Amino acid sequence: MKVDIDLLVPQGSIDTMSDRKTSEELEAEMDALTGRLSSLSIELQEARRREQAEPPTEACLSEREQYKALLRKMVGRRVLITVKGKHKGKHGIITRHAGDTFQPVNWYVKLPDGSETRKHKGSFKLLPRQDVDSPSESN
Repeated sequence: MKVDIDLLVPQGSIDTMSDRKTSEELEAEMDALTGRLSSLSIELQEARRREQAEPPTEACLSEREQYKALLRKMVGRRVLITVKGKHKGKHGIITRHAGDTFQPVNWYVKLPDGSETRKHKGSFKLLPRQDVDSPSESN
């Protein structure tokens, strides 16, 4: 029985010697890519240096100051979790904000059992501060 080999092998799948790149061509291509990578790395380093050398703008400073003030206000505050779920009605303490934006929407809350859970700012209610040095408590 005679089998036609052209039917078994799809067209274009057989590499011929003319289709393959020589080692010199591959080496030249790798050298070109390495050079491009090196130039991009230098550009990135220069951009980082320029960014660090430029003084921050006033708007950027005020945004950072507002962010730091918000963290000082929120971290350590007692909260009451108000949304339904397994933590509803529990008290907790805000430990840190969740995310990397200057307007935190989510906060980590430490619960009485020692676990920490992530909560949206609308899912809890801030409780009044209970300062130890408060004169009304010492009376």
